[in-house]
Amino acid sequence: MKKYLNLIFILIIFVISSCAKQASGDPADTTFQYLTALADKDKTSLVNLSCKSWEEQATLEADALLSVGAALNDVTCQVTGNDGDFQLVNCTGKLDLTYGEEVRSIDLGLRTYSMGFEEGQWRVCSYK
Repeated sequence: MKKYLNLIFILIIFVISSCAKQASGDPADTTFQYLTALADKDKTSLVNLSCKSWEEQATLEADALLSVGAALNDVTCQVTGNDGDFQLVNCTGKLDLTYGEEVRSIDLGLRTYSMGFEEGQWRVCSYK
């Protein structure tokens, strides 16, 4: 009887631990997806990849690119640390913006993205 109680106890612990929320996915991959959606001016994806508090900013960023061409250039992202509950992500590469014949580049290495875990996925919450 004691063996069965121990087995039941272990199973209960296993079930409870497997039901706990765990961060899945990779914050760096989500950051790259966000940048891809930005270059594509895909507002729906930008909002879906943003924390609730960042959704308006994401929409403004997409609107700012409406009159220019945009393309990612050699972009890679990686998690570089954390700040409390947030994962910090830095990317290398550039976001090239084209207006007519002129190309201006935003160096993405100058930004650190704060990634939060909301509603079961990593999301962009801000950048500095």
